[in-house]
Amino acid sequence: MNRRLSLPLLIATIFFAVSGGPYGLEPVMSSGIGLGLILIVVTPIFWAVPAAMMTAELTAAIPKEGGYYEWVKQAMGPFAGFLCATWSWMYSWVDAAIYPVLFAEYVESLFKLTGVEPPGGMNIWLKWGIGLAAILPFTYLNLKGAVPVGKSARLMAMGVLLPFAILIAIGLPKWLHNPALFVTPLVPSGTSVGQGFSAGLFVVMWNYLGWDNVSTIAEEVDNPKSLFPRALAWSMPIITLAYLLPAMIGAVYLRDPAVWEEGVWTEIGRRAAGPWLGYLFVFGGILSSLGMFSAMLLTASRLPFVMARDRYLPAAFARLHPKFNTPYVAILASAAVYSILSFSTFKDLAIVDVVLYSAALALEFAALIVFRIREPHRPRPYRIPGGYVGLALVSILPMAVVVFGMVNQVQESAGEGKGAQVVQWSLAALLIAPIGYGIRHLISRRESA
Repeated sequence: MNRRLSLPLLIATIFFAVSGGPYGLEPVMSSGIGLGLILIVVTPIFWAVPAAMMTAELTAAIPKEGGYYEWVKQAMGPFAGFLCATWSWMYSWVDAAIYPVLFAEYVESLFKLTGVEPPGGMNIWLKWGIGLAAILPFTYLNLKGAVPVGKSARLMAMGVLLPFAILIAIGLPKWLHNPALFVTPLVPSGTSVGQGFSAGLFVVMWNYLGWDNVSTIAEEVDNPKSLFPRALAWSMPIITLAYLLPAMIGAVYLRDPAVWEEGVWTEIGRRAAGPWLGYLFVFGGILSSLGMFSAMLLTASRLPFVMARDRYLPAAFARLHPKFNTPYVAILASAAVYSILSFSTFKDLAIVDVVLYSAALALEFAALIVFRIREPHRPRPYRIPGGYVGLALVSILPMAVVVFGMVNQVQESAGEGKGAQVVQWSLAALLIAPIGYGIRHLISRRESA
């Protein structure tokens, strides 16, 4: 595979691998206008920045295809590497499968706005067909390689951010007139801070996860040792501001946290400037879902590719396209899985999604520490500052956020009878990987016997 992604294309790919814009951020604001804005600002300090710094150091030091799978495998052995790759691949199933569904929902919104909705509305089969229509061209784009995906991501990022830039330009003078008004109330009436925090934390964590995803395409980037740290450094403020400024200005037009739900940007645009801006937000949502699907397919498909090279999956997954030099079997298989799973929205699995990602992330931080101790003189074009104190802070903070969030979520859900269910789902998802490794180990022993 060619190493050709430039810095702007890598930044655009990171944008969709992590964010895709403020679409999906709306439930954070439903936890309270003030609390929602606090979560948007504070969460990346403890959650996103450490993950980005870890990714920058390890990708620059070990720019291998497969990224975090290679880091963990080299640091702690094949079992740990298998767990990391499997948990990451599983969480990609949830994420990538929901994007075609979001695409279909935005198309449905467009139908409703134009008054041409199909008779009887859109049933599940029609939505699935529309989602499949989005999957096919972007699967082909992925087959052609990282550069076409990066170029399309750059164009779509501009389309996604355009309506938000217009909203900020229109609404900023109103916000500046009385900024304090639009960060209150802290939480909705009758809701405790703990309840609001529980409702918003995992949503905002989900919106800020994925910084390590792009590491899997390290060998498809020009000079990855230099570009990855720079791309991650640029992406962090871009994504944070892309969340914060629209949410701040959006609160000018929608003060009630209860109405902040998915799809609300269309109504905010209509209130700010009229129906034309509402249409732009719908088109932005369509581009956002397409961009996130394409970026996830690009980065996640490299996992079965590298796992097949290590004989954890059938050898076919490691085949390269004769013309494009891309892992076409892994890409097509991943796209097929996402197509099947897109029958469901998976909204109830957001917590499990974060837990799977966090478990894999914990292994990546462990690999970071192991390499620092075992190979202190390994060349590192980027090194997390602060010595072992800085390393400890960067490694502990995101894990502390996950544990705190899980405990808080279980406590809040216990009153609804869902506390045990959250734990059960999370544990069941985590156990799939070690069970799979054990089965594969038994098969290997029988084959070699």
